[in-house]
Amino acid sequence: MPIREVVESTPLVDNHAHAVEPLSRETVTESFASYFTEGDLSQENARHTLNYRAVVDLLAERFGDEDEATLLERRADVDIESYSRELLARTNTERILVDDGFPDVTPAEFAAYTDVDIRPIHRVENAAEELIPNHDSLSSFEDAFVDHLDDVLTAEFVALKTVVAYRTGLDVRRHDRDAIRGAYDAVRADWDGRIEDSVVNDHIVHLAADVAASHGVPLQFHTGFGDADAHPLFVDPTYLYEFLRAHADTPVVLLHGGYPYTRAAGYVTATLDNVFLDLSLATPFVQHGVEPLISQALELAPTSKLLYASDAFSVPELYVLAARRFRADLTSVLERLYRDGFVSERYAEDVARGILRENAVRLYDL
Repeated sequence: MPIREVVESTPLVDNHAHAVEPLSRETVTESFASYFTEGDLSQENARHTLNYRAVVDLLAERFGDEDEATLLERRADVDIESYSRELLARTNTERILVDDGFPDVTPAEFAAYTDVDIRPIHRVENAAEELIPNHDSLSSFEDAFVDHLDDVLTAEFVALKTVVAYRTGLDVRRHDRDAIRGAYDAVRADWDGRIEDSVVNDHIVHLAADVAASHGVPLQFHTGFGDADAHPLFVDPTYLYEFLRAHADTPVVLLHGGYPYTRAAGYVTATLDNVFLDLSLATPFVQHGVEPLISQALELAPTSKLLYASDAFSVPELYVLAARRFRADLTSVLERLYRDGFVSERYAEDVARGILRENAVRLYDL
C-alpha cells in the first residue's frame, strides 16, 4: 500500500488533548481567533495567524463561501454537541487522551460531544492545589497527594501530566527537606489558590514521577510554546535532563514537540530510553512549519518514540486542523525519506502506523 494511503487510513490515537466546551455567541462572533493562537494578542493580530486563516477556510467548507463575519455568526448558532461529533468523525480518531485540567469540562462530560473513545489524564498541579488548604504540614500533604494519585491511576486515568513549565519552568531540581518544608509553609501562609513557588512545584513533580513509575504509566510535561505566561527560555526541554535521568523508571512524554526547541527535544528523546516525544500544539499552530517539525524530530529520535496528538482544546475545529495538517505533512516527510533512500517504503509505512497510533497504544497500554 502506498505511504500516502497508509497515513490517510490509519486511525489516530490522540495522546494529548482537551475537551470541547460550549461558547457564548458573543465569544464566537467577537473573539473566536483567540482559540487559534497561544499568544496574548489583540483580535486584529490573532486574525492574521495562518492557523486562524485555516479555520476560516474550514468554516467556509462547512457553511458556504461567505465573508468571515457571516461564517462566525453561523458557527455561533450551531448545536455544539452534534457539530463537535460531526467534526471529530472527520478525523478518523479512535481514541483521545484528555487532560482533565482545562477547560472546565470533565472528560466524562466531553464524551457527550464525540463518539470517540475518551481516556482521562490527571493534571497534578490541580490535584495539589485542591489538597494544600486542607493540610497544615508538608508530610500530611505528601501522604494525601500520593494517595490521591494512587487512587486515580488505579481507577480510569491512564497517565499524569504536569504544567510546571508554565508555572516555574523546566529546571526541576531536588531540594533538601528543610527547604521544601519552609517553602510549603510559606505557600500555605499566603495561599491564593495557585502554586507559584519553584521549590514546592519541583517537589510535587518529583512525587508525581515516583507514583507514575510505581503504576507503570507516563508522566506528560508541557514543553516549548504554550500558555502566554510561560517564559520562552525556561520551557526548553533540555532543562529536564537531570530530572529525566533521576527518574529513569518513569516514562516521560515531552509535549508540543518542544517547539521551537524541537531538535533539542529530539536529542533528549534519542538519548534517554524513558523519554517520548509528542508533536502536538505545534500541529496545527505553526501550519507550514509542521513539515520541518516532523522532519527535525525524525533526525535523531527513534521513530518508535514519536507520538501524534492535537492538543485541541475548547473548539472542535482544532481537532480537524491538527489531523489534516499532520497527515499531509507526515506523508510528505516519509515520501521524501523513501525517495531519498533513507528508508524502505515498507518501513515508512510502519513508521506512519507507529506515530499515528501504535506507539501510543503501547506506551499507554491501550
